Amino acid sequence: MPIARLLLAFVGLTLGLWGCSFAPKYQRPDAPVPSSALPAAPGASSASSSSASAASATEDLALPSLSGFFLEPRLKALIELSLLENRDLRMAALNVLAARAEYGVAKADRYPNLELSVQTSLQGGPERSTSRSHEVGLMAGFEMDFWGRLKNMSQAAYQRYLGVTEATRAARLALIAEVAEAYLETRMTVESLELTERTLASWRSSLAFIEQRLISGQSALLELEQARGQVAKAEVTLASAQTSLTRAEKKLKLLTGNLGEPVLPPALSLANWPDPHLPDNVNSEYLLKRPDILAAERELVASHADIGVARAAFFPSLTLTGQFGYMSGQLNSLLSKTNAGWGFSPNLTLPLFTGGRNRRNLDLAKIRREQSVVNYEKAIQTAFQEVAEALDARPKLAQERQAQSRLLQTQKRVLELAANRYQNGALSYLEVLEAQREVFEAQMATLDIRRSQILNDIKLYLALGGGLEPNPEIPRGDQL
Repeated sequence: MPIARLLLAFVGLTLGLWGCSFAPKYQRPDAPVPSSALPAAPGASSASSSSASAASATEDLALPSLSGFFLEPRLKALIELSLLENRDLRMAALNVLAARAEYGVAKADRYPNLELSVQTSLQGGPERSTSRSHEVGLMAGFEMDFWGRLKNMSQAAYQRYLGVTEATRAARLALIAEVAEAYLETRMTVESLELTERTLASWRSSLAFIEQRLISGQSALLELEQARGQVAKAEVTLASAQTSLTRAEKKLKLLTGNLGEPVLPPALSLANWPDPHLPDNVNSEYLLKRPDILAAERELVASHADIGVARAAFFPSLTLTGQFGYMSGQLNSLLSKTNAGWGFSPNLTLPLFTGGRNRRNLDLAKIRREQSVVNYEKAIQTAFQEVAEALDARPKLAQERQAQSRLLQTQKRVLELAANRYQNGALSYLEVLEAQREVFEAQMATLDIRRSQILNDIKLYLALGGGLEPNPEIPRGDQL
């Protein structure tokens, strides 16, 4: 019969296409950034030697571990506490478990379903007669994945699970950056507060000195009021620093997830903060190891599998259902051979008219793949910019710190000379006040530059991946 021949031809064709996939082959897009090394420190080497060192930067670059980089004891303790207690990080870990469970569900659809059914029914009629029926059966169902629909669904779920895993690593780095920045803000405020208190004490002593000179007729009332204004400004700065310290400490406690008073090791001053060993240049290919870029690539690979799922919807699906069991009105003879039965029912579904749904789903899958490409390229560009800015700022901040140190020493000598000349009557007290103010501002600027230098090193370290080892079960995208 024509229909029978058509079915046989279809079965032969589908068996020949068993295991095929309509998902496009994945190829990693070219990075939308220069492939050469990111900028090195000025004068670090010649152009030729810089290019030669950049060629092996990917292989030679070895960042220290978290504990090896964060050598300041209190910050190290706070980071460890935040990685254990931060609620956002806990939610990210739960997202990984949820993605793994979703992958398990998608993977399970590729295997046969086997169910055991046991049923007893009682039926009665108008003459109060009662009939009994007992059934026990084993049922199995399996979808023949000729077009790779289930395989691609499983692959997409697996890639998204790996992507969420990488996103969690990125969240860890982001949390570490926030904790480090908040802690440096706290240290900056504490040391600014200490400096302001020392300066205020010195200026109050100067005010008392002027008051004594006013009584003896050696100073004018204007000098007294100028000294009082200087003290009042320092008091305002002190009150502002105390408010800033309270705000910074609360932010740090929120990030660490511990609102109590944990026992922490003593802190180092910003001046005594150890300088880390970091590279002067980095090959841009190294950035592909960053967890946020790996997460974007996993989503890109998953979008390719989604296209395979959408394409498979245009083709027939075949589901095989079989059952074997026993049925009897008497429970004691239920498992008798005479009560055994079986059934087999293939179900062929062929999409004829869907109102354009399948076409729109395929278009949507292709658009989302292009969106994934854009997100992947944007992640690379963001990483390139972060590393380039940190590398570029590193030598400039070092030069700025040296220049500021020289400026501070000069201002201290100016203050010393101004104070001596004032006592000898060669200068007005206004010039002494100006010298005091410039020393105070130079000291505050020194603290701020050192804070910026430390924070820039931390940003560079974390922008390069932060010493977190990649997930060992994640292969390269072009090997999938």
